[in-house]
Amino acid sequence: MPETINPLRYPGAKRALTNYIDDLLQANNLQGCCFFEPYAGSAAVGLELLRRGVIQTLVLCEKDVLLYAFWESVFHRTDELCRKIIEIPITIETWRQLNPLRQQNDLGQNDILELGFAGLFFNRTNFSGILKANPIGGINQTSQYNINCRFNKERIINVIQQIAEYANRVEVHLHDALDFMRLQNPRFLQQNCFTYFDPPYYEQGSKIYRHYYTNQDHIALSQYVRSLRHLDWIISYDDAPFICGLYSDTGARYQPLFLDYSCASKVRTKGQELLISNLPLPPFPVANVVAL
Repeated sequence: MPETINPLRYPGAKRALTNYIDDLLQANNLQGCCFFEPYAGSAAVGLELLRRGVIQTLVLCEKDVLLYAFWESVFHRTDELCRKIIEIPITIETWRQLNPLRQQNDLGQNDILELGFAGLFFNRTNFSGILKANPIGGINQTSQYNINCRFNKERIINVIQQIAEYANRVEVHLHDALDFMRLQNPRFLQQNCFTYFDPPYYEQGSKIYRHYYTNQDHIALSQYVRSLRHLDWIISYDDAPFICGLYSDTGARYQPLFLDYSCASKVRTKGQELLISNLPLPPFPVANVVAL
């Protein structure tokens, strides 16, 4: 599986952090750890670290049922998912037929495979990969780009099949991130674990995610992190004074950086982001760093 390839498109392009987190794990003798991504999304970092052999196990937790069902289908219903990708036309008519599933917030009576395909479909056919956005080309398909321009079936199937080979080393959970992590506390005492927290953006979260965070949710994450005693972690955030204030007295380390992405906007921009960790953070590559 070539580096940076992932079946999902996702705002933020966090796969750019993979090399950095790889180096961080190596520097702190965390090779072979159990790697947690409680805000799984595209799981780009964890999957690439698994492919490289840097981590032993990947634990994904996702609250959005469409994304959870997609990853569950990738690892446990691979052939069926690939068949649906082959058979279902990528058209605005299919988008309309699947659209009611965007209101789904739990498994309900729906088949996981149906929900999982819907998650992939909307991710690959909506603007910037945002599940709650409109389709590429608009409802009337009047743009020079149409709904299937980001849906290369052969390429997507190839990546899914390669990722599925790691099924026995990946766990997928449908849960709220913090509730899930609290349940894992005994595990952190028994295993060599590391967590990459990638919570919803502070500034643009409500425009991007079906499940975004309020100020109180961001506060709850910072309070949970303060309580950790037996777990190493790193958090990636959009750089905002409110977020800095939540961690300024925790003893955490900070590292600012620029990432290239388009996010709830038609203009591709350099987004200023912030890494926060309880481990010493080496400088990000010079071309990507911005002073606070």
